[in-house]
Amino acid sequence: MRKKWMASLLMMFVLFFGFSSGQLASADDDEYEHEYGEGKVEDHEWDDDDDWEEEEGYEYEAPSPSSYWNMWTRDTGVAADSSLPFQEAQEVAVQLNKESEQLYVIPRNGQLLVSGEKMANLLQADYTYHKQSRILEVSKGRDELIVRSGSNAAYENMVKTPMPSEAYFFEKSVYLPVSVIANTFGYRVSWNEGSQTIVLQSI
Repeated sequence: MRKKWMASLLMMFVLFFGFSSGQLASADDDEYEHEYGEGKVEDHEWDDDDDWEEEEGYEYEAPSPSSYWNMWTRDTGVAADSSLPFQEAQEVAVQLNKESEQLYVIPRNGQLLVSGEKMANLLQADYTYHKQSRILEVSKGRDELIVRSGSNAAYENMVKTPMPSEAYFFEKSVYLPVSVIANTFGYRVSWNEGSQTIVLQSI
């Protein structure tokens, strides 16, 4: 009698936890396709809660707060910085190779956010925007960046990496920190106070 009771209890436990965790996992994931090279397509899943989380017991060393808005440190321990070149959203010239383009820049959470699609055009990179899931894929040569609006995780060359601020959906575009998209594709970011310009220099 006792063996039957234990077997029944074990079966209920397995069924309950098996079904509940399976339903949660399938509800949280969105799938989208990603093309590689010569038409090869791979499926990727993006978790709705796919944000970067700090691991317990691990201490992060933050860089000096005066320069981090323009450097992607790939570190989650960076605190918001109030020493941005400007505090209000505005059109700003972004200069690359002696040419400049006016982009709308949004100061948010200690970062300067720019349209990922417009920065991709400026960097002469290819991009794909997945409207339903608000995922932006940007690629140039061997480098690739995938971000999702509302997430602070980026996939840099298919490695999950923390961003200093969440990507943000605004005016039908995914806005992300200028340091993230510039540094991914080999550019250093600086501010020219005299011309009030964000300057991108090849690393």
